[in-house]
Amino acid sequence: MILVEATPDMVRGRDRDTHEAWGGLLPVETYQAWEARLRGHAWPRAELSTWLLRGEGGEVLSSCETYRMASLRDGDPGHSYGIASVYTEPDKRLKGYTVELLARLGARLAGADPAAQAMVLFSDVALAVYQKSGFEARPALNLAFPSSPGDPLDGVDALLREDGVAGALAAIPPPADPFTIRPAAAQIDWHLERERIYSALMGRPRPMACGARAGAGTVLWAADFRSGQLVILLLHAPGRGEAEALLAGARRTAAAAGLERTVLWKTPGDRPWPGAVLEDRLERLDSVPMIRPLDPRVRASDWRWIPRALWV
Repeated sequence: MILVEATPDMVRGRDRDTHEAWGGLLPVETYQAWEARLRGHAWPRAELSTWLLRGEGGEVLSSCETYRMASLRDGDPGHSYGIASVYTEPDKRLKGYTVELLARLGARLAGADPAAQAMVLFSDVALAVYQKSGFEARPALNLAFPSSPGDPLDGVDALLREDGVAGALAAIPPPADPFTIRPAAAQIDWHLERERIYSALMGRPRPMACGARAGAGTVLWAADFRSGQLVILLLHAPGRGEAEALLAGARRTAAAAGLERTVLWKTPGDRPWPGAVLEDRLERLDSVPMIRPLDPRVRASDWRWIPRALWV
């Protein structure tokens, strides 16, 4: 077996193979066009690689993508790699190919990048295969709020447009944790690109804004039309009043966009919300965050601040 980085032609061919897993009701050609558009976004163009584990005869045994992200270990800058689109054809499963793919990939990344600190992923399947590959699961709790009517501007200082994302993100201080992964502005826009694509595919109007400011607080969000919810990508609110105002703005934005609810991935700094429905994504295997350190100084338990913006 050999691990290779896929060429653009290999990637397009792999899109045909993965349609059965992620294409849904989309025709193969539409799915391929959607994938090509996502890869054409500025963030994937800069940070995405596709990897293939090939057998002796050249056949693809398993595949995945990596997205390079900036991370900090005790203040030292480095890189962490988001693992996405892990796929093994049904007739090749239960043969250890995914475990082998991730083992070889971890060695490749650690050897090629002296600043490599960790690999992370967000699992929607049973965790055992990733645990065999050295990944550890982290808490995966949702705070879910029903949409509410009203003017999204009520109680906030301003709604944020897409051209304000970079400035808003730059003003948010990183948490004082031993290990953090910080999303880039281009990564936030990649989430918004998914919103743009599904808006066009489903004929749904996009939300009037992608975030809001209130006092020293900022929230960024994106619509997930498939699940009918507004997902909060990042929330920074030093005071409870700011947090309540920003969340109310998100819930009103969701209602105006015809979305049923607003969902916040709970992080250690989030305050108790009496009106929220607490959901454990681990119970339903929904985007469970997992980490495998590449730097021995990184501990899985150090990764505590995991906003939705990091999902790949």
